[in-house]
Amino acid sequence: MLRLILAAWAAVSAAAATVSLDLRTRDAAGAAVQTRVAVDPARIGVVVMDMWAYHWCMTCAERAAALVPRMNRALDGARGLGMTVIFAPTSGIAAHEDTTQRRAARSLPDAPWPRLQSVEFPQCGFKNEYSCRCGPGIDCPRNWGNDAMNPALRVGRDDFLAWGTREVWNIVNARKLDRLVYVGIAADICVLGKGEGMVPLRRLGVPCALARDLTDTDSYPPEAALEHTLRILETRFAPTLDFGELLRGQGRWPGDDAVEMVRIRPWGKPRRPYFFRGSTTVSLEAASASTPEVRYTLDGSEPVASSPLYARPIVVDRGTVLRARGFRDGRPVGLPSDACYAKLPETPPPPTLRLWELEPTRVRYSDAKDEWHVPARTWGLTIRGKDYYQGITLHAPGEIEFAIPAGATRFVALAGADDAPKGRFNAQFLGQHPSMVFQVFVDGRKAGESPVMRMGQVPWPFDVAIARDARKLRLVVTDAGDGSRLDIGDFAQSGFVIPGYQGPRNLY
Repeated sequence: MLRLILAAWAAVSAAAATVSLDLRTRDAAGAAVQTRVAVDPARIGVVVMDMWAYHWCMTCAERAAALVPRMNRALDGARGLGMTVIFAPTSGIAAHEDTTQRRAARSLPDAPWPRLQSVEFPQCGFKNEYSCRCGPGIDCPRNWGNDAMNPALRVGRDDFLAWGTREVWNIVNARKLDRLVYVGIAADICVLGKGEGMVPLRRLGVPCALARDLTDTDSYPPEAALEHTLRILETRFAPTLDFGELLRGQGRWPGDDAVEMVRIRPWGKPRRPYFFRGSTTVSLEAASASTPEVRYTLDGSEPVASSPLYARPIVVDRGTVLRARGFRDGRPVGLPSDACYAKLPETPPPPTLRLWELEPTRVRYSDAKDEWHVPARTWGLTIRGKDYYQGITLHAPGEIEFAIPAGATRFVALAGADDAPKGRFNAQFLGQHPSMVFQVFVDGRKAGESPVMRMGQVPWPFDVAIARDARKLRLVVTDAGDGSRLDIGDFAQSGFVIPGYQGPRNLY
């Protein structure tokens, strides 16, 4: 089968060919086979799949972002050689409808469909060890919040933004392309099977290849999953190539140093930290074989030549910012990487007297006029799929104040982003927006604060000591500095611990 595919690549080579592609396949024994094909770069299309700004898995999102510097350089080189660049953000296309590149794709006439070829979807069959690419520990629940491409991607003036098989096929015909090279996420799912992907275009008779240095998988562990996926594709489905090597042969790739960064797993960020209980294990991976050393710090400082050398997974047992960088001959190479980790406090005991049973002395709601508002005291709260009967809900920025009852020694709560937007709007394209910070004040003094909380993260426990003479408790939900879109925050299981309390008991 792959011999026929390679023959198709060679058959469409033109006399004007000026670029050599080194296509890698595998024989029946699994050995790599390199085939050099001379091509006209003006007849090549480069399809960029699903390089979203957001992914439901935080590690997946950051691994995609880590590809952007290399991809920008590769696409610049492709344009310089006369290749056609086609961005295909699939379900994130709506954010780009008003762009010149989107209008260019929509304006092309419909090309006639050819007779379809029989092409089966290659089942890569990699068994995931965990439900997301963060690995063991607290996983990222699916909320499908993607709504745009990564803003750092450079889209050229003459590029296309396409949606669906029809538009890609129209571009192939209008530009007289006779082969496509795919880059982007994920090699084992979207790059293959979506409407703009390799399987539909191969069924239309277009030879396709995958750039193995510009892709990743949706499986765990990602490094082993990518290697497995490439072997399956090279054996059964399509050749792969190294896009950096292609451009290096044309004098358009000065090296990997300026575009590579150390990959981190799990990979949280300050605006989406990775939560853990007790401790978590962090793995680092040099993206390029030309990076002999990886050095790191655990105090937020920039790594230097004397920083710890990465030799084995790192155990992190406190909230911190990890920074990592490649080194060669004592000098930093590549781009710096960083990751943010937040250690969850111990879960507090349930309250003796819930806030639900008390009248607030003051409430301030969000002043957003065009969003869904919620009452301050509610029942039926849901955080990360778990229901809580009663609690305090605020649309950020908002706050609520209570008089502290006599005898109270602690305030306790579980704070988190409510799942309400997910249920109300099916979370389509909205899962990335809710972000908030929870704060607790006692008599005007900040007594507790959460990290930035996002939809799907486990609730942040509060267990705040209350002095005997304390009078006023104020709960605040901020919009985390990025606006209040769907920032609906819950203080679930919230209330006071009162030793020897003899008043009415909560029923739930």
